Amino acid sequence: MNTLGLIDIGANLTHPQLHNQLDKVVENMKIKNIKKAIITSSNLEDTKVALDIIKIYPKIFYTTVGFHPHNAKDFTHENIDEIIKYSENKKVLAIGECGLDYYREYSKKNDQLFCFEEQLKIAKNTNSPIFLHERNAHDDFVMMLKKYILEIEKVVIHCFTGTKKELDIYLDMGCYIGITGWISDLNRGKHLHDLIKYIPEDKLMIETDAPYLTPKNIPFKNTGVNEPSYLNYVAQSIAECLNKDISYVEKITVSNTKRFFSI
Repeated sequence: MNTLGLIDIGANLTHPQLHNQLDKVVENMKIKNIKKAIITSSNLEDTKVALDIIKIYPKIFYTTVGFHPHNAKDFTHENIDEIIKYSENKKVLAIGECGLDYYREYSKKNDQLFCFEEQLKIAKNTNSPIFLHERNAHDDFVMMLKKYILEIEKVVIHCFTGTKKELDIYLDMGCYIGITGWISDLNRGKHLHDLIKYIPEDKLMIETDAPYLTPKNIPFKNTGVNEPSYLNYVAQSIAECLNKDISYVEKITVSNTKRFFSI
């Protein structure tokens, strides 16, 4: 398989499974020619750790700043100024990962809604891109997003796994769509094989969501821990679904990622 110059828009490198072997993760990225990765932050401690990683590898990594809906219960008014301050760092490219998750409901719905709305306001007020998460909360998620979408220039739906109807709603709002290794999972992600063709080529980005969602089309035995070096296999699945050469997926997703995150 050709090694591509891809960019991973979402990798949880502060997770112990990856953070504890960071040198190996970076070495594997270089071997597979994964040029850059954006470290996903789920709380402010993640952002702090991510910036420490970036100090070691400044040419490879960037990060986000925000509260995942699982962590919404910990979000306070004081965090607003902290997020704004972090967002001024040139290595912090977006607000998030934020949104709504009613699947496990680690934080109460009211806490999630408050946390999400405040981060939408921050994205609006700082003119920052926003990196969004939604699971089993589509109606509330869209209702909240519609309140601010016209005032936020760049929005990406991270790890999209939804329906055609949901995809159409996001695209009508001008959202970018992030696709993960879920598309390679024939048990859970086969519906994406058809939906991928409806994503305009200027709205598609790719990600691993490492250490989760290891692509199912990896042709060798692996530990089951996903990492940015496996991004090529996400691109391969997309290329096969679109009946395109894999270099096409590289070209459009890298272009979109650089434009979206201003890198």
